[in-house]
Amino acid sequence: MRFLEHLKQRWMNGNARFWGKECVRVMFLAYVVKSKQYERTAPSVPWIIRQVVLTRSDWGQVGDTTLVYRPTGTTVEMGEGTTLNFAIHAVIQIEYSALLSKLTPSWEAEPLVREAHDAAEEFIAKKYGHR
Repeated sequence: MRFLEHLKQRWMNGNARFWGKECVRVMFLAYVVKSKQYERTAPSVPWIIRQVVLTRSDWGQVGDTTLVYRPTGTTVEMGEGTTLNFAIHAVIQIEYSALLSKLTPSWEAEPLVREAHDAAEEFIAKKYGHR
């Protein structure tokens, strides 16, 4: 039985790392697209970042700078000091935690969410330089 538990844990860790990396990749690509799309209107960078988060499914805007993840009702404030790095980690924390809450107990989910955050940071540092 230990062997199967070990395989399950390795698979879950690999999935967490994949989730973190893909979140960075997709959000960075969306940031580039949105920056080009609104290039002529010159909105602020935090405004573009909010638009990037809104391109993800199940996200909505409930105020000028407040976004909500509809399945859980979790809100996050993304004001004028918001960076893409902050938005990426907020999405990982909220979306991946919600996904894991359906699959595992909270004490098992916490290290996996941390693993996704770590993978995101490593991917950012490797691909785009530390931001």
